[in-house]
Amino acid sequence: MDAAADSALHIKPGSPPPSLAGIRCVMMDLDGTVYEGDTLYPTSLPFFDALTRHGIAWGFVTNNTSRSIDSYVARLRGMGIPLTGRDRVVTPVLSVADALRTEFPAFRRLFLLGTEDFRQEMLSLGFEETADSPDDRPDAVITAFDKSLTYGRLCRAAWWIRNGVPWFATHPDVFCPTTERTWLVDCGAITACLETATGVRCRRVFGKPNPDMLRVMMKRLGLRPSELLMAGDREHTDIESGIRAGARTLRISTGVGGGTAETRADYRCPDLGVFRRALFPEDDV
Repeated sequence: MDAAADSALHIKPGSPPPSLAGIRCVMMDLDGTVYEGDTLYPTSLPFFDALTRHGIAWGFVTNNTSRSIDSYVARLRGMGIPLTGRDRVVTPVLSVADALRTEFPAFRRLFLLGTEDFRQEMLSLGFEETADSPDDRPDAVITAFDKSLTYGRLCRAAWWIRNGVPWFATHPDVFCPTTERTWLVDCGAITACLETATGVRCRRVFGKPNPDMLRVMMKRLGLRPSELLMAGDREHTDIESGIRAGARTLRISTGVGGGTAETRADYRCPDLGVFRRALFPEDDV
């Protein structure tokens, strides 16, 4: 492919130019879209600044449950991102808690596989964590990204699943992007392990491509689906969630999922800088 063509903005036939799309809010994936590991992409801060100057809301939606929302806010601010509050960061924890409250109100006591941040956030939302004991039966099992996962706790989760306890997963990602010299096994792989071991299918998987997290932002800001843009580097999670929500979609190729030109997104380009110039062409006049 011609290098110049690959660095340009590609618009799907039938989609309007970004400057004419009526976008009022841009929600972005984090790792692989805004930064890689601990390194902020140079195009990110100018993009946020342009959105703010033009009165377009922006925020982040991530499948990574390793951090609480407050931890994400602190980390993003520490990277120089001018985030105004926690209401612009959405993780699957909010979707899980909302579903349990509204659809399964009897499920209050939970056996949790996840990081300490994840477990504390679930507790802060009014749930209880059961002990790692065959005598402390939970109402439900929740699996998430868990860097401290032990074989014993994995087996305890399988025990409860085999004994009929309903279970849910926070997100489907099978690995987590990292700049470390390792491969981070994520929630989807843990879920697949438990499904294989128990012969029981997970009742529901939250997180992208489930559109619930984007609908949270639409409700908060009073947006129509077409007024929201979902930007990310992964076709099967970021772009699919936007499509399911009825939002505009932007596929960027900076991250682990952005290496192919094949996409269902409205827009495709190498980074947020290219999209900024297309969204605000008057800035470069």
